[in-house]
Amino acid sequence: MPTSVAVRQDAKSLGINQEIVVLASVAFSTFSLAVNFWGGVETEKKRAEIQLELEREKAQQTQLAEIRRVIGRYRGPLLESAIDLEQPLWHLVAEGQGRELGRDDGTARASETVRYFLFSLAQAGNFQGSDTLQTMLEGVRFVLCSSNEGLERWYNQGSTRPHPGARNRQPREAIIAAARKAQHSDGSSSSAAARPELLRISRGTQRAIGSLMITTPQGAERHYTTSYADFCLRLESEPAFAAWFKQIEADVRELMTGQPWAGERPFEGFVAGRWTRVLLLQQLLVEVFDLLDPDLVRLPMARRMRLMPELSEVHWDLFGRGRQENPLEGLRDLLLSVTVDEGDPSQPGDAAGAAGTAGAAPHGNGSGGGKAQGHLAQQSVLSSSGSFSDERP
Repeated sequence: MPTSVAVRQDAKSLGINQEIVVLASVAFSTFSLAVNFWGGVETEKKRAEIQLELEREKAQQTQLAEIRRVIGRYRGPLLESAIDLEQPLWHLVAEGQGRELGRDDGTARASETVRYFLFSLAQAGNFQGSDTLQTMLEGVRFVLCSSNEGLERWYNQGSTRPHPGARNRQPREAIIAAARKAQHSDGSSSSAAARPELLRISRGTQRAIGSLMITTPQGAERHYTTSYADFCLRLESEPAFAAWFKQIEADVRELMTGQPWAGERPFEGFVAGRWTRVLLLQQLLVEVFDLLDPDLVRLPMARRMRLMPELSEVHWDLFGRGRQENPLEGLRDLLLSVTVDEGDPSQPGDAAGAAGTAGAAPHGNGSGGGKAQGHLAQQSVLSSSGSFSDERP
């Protein structure tokens, strides 16, 4: 107050209107209050942003820990089941295994081959895991359940086609255009529908078989996969169980006894053929090997040969466009961090081998984890950038 009086006296002595001085003082005070208020608002806003960022990082760390837990639990069993399924596919295509089905003296042996193929296909189960594992498994489901026309539409997208497990729904306009084109077609669709669709398994059948293969012993905290002996017993004694495999068995026998693979491409002339699903499935299973065993601990490079190398990740862009549609970055670092967490950080290879053996318990299939000795020094299949290495036989 004395200051205001002094200001007024000075203003009076200088001949300045006192009202102007009062208004200036009020304006200055209002401006100061506004600046302080705005500063407080900005401070609270920044504080809220920092708090939100901390919560996001905390949620991200929680999700990362969950992914590590899932990978640590399912990595071994999924890798073993993928190996068991890829082996008969390779022998079926590359070595013509099962051609003896047409001979009387080889019927028993061939039937055993067919039966074990069914078991390997069934024991893959219906794992649920991280986005990365889910993308891989969704690719397998798509290849098995899609019609020939669906596979052709995916393939004919060219070099921009996404990974089969990272696809999006078609736009509404594309669906309408395809329907109108089908209405004005000259009947070629009916001839296409008459083509055999070998090894096509609907999503419902896939899930049904996966659930039938899972057993939970009384008091057990984990699920297990039916053993091969129990599978054979149920296949012979339970008609309801065997009915799920009837068409699959017929398709496998047809592939074994019919025209052998002679190097034809999966989409010869941009049309799905006899070996399309088998070749695509073998390709996806090799990708599962690369994902779950990036440092060749369980499976050496010689066992990861693609039958159709041109159908590589470069063509369906697993780590390019697929990454944008379903994030896949950091795979190798994440897998290696899981390995280090489970064992001695100085020996990631041994820890990974232990994960492949001990980790098989949740969905064990009876096969040992094992390790391919002498391959720890080989170059990783995944480069530091997350893309596949070109060094492949």
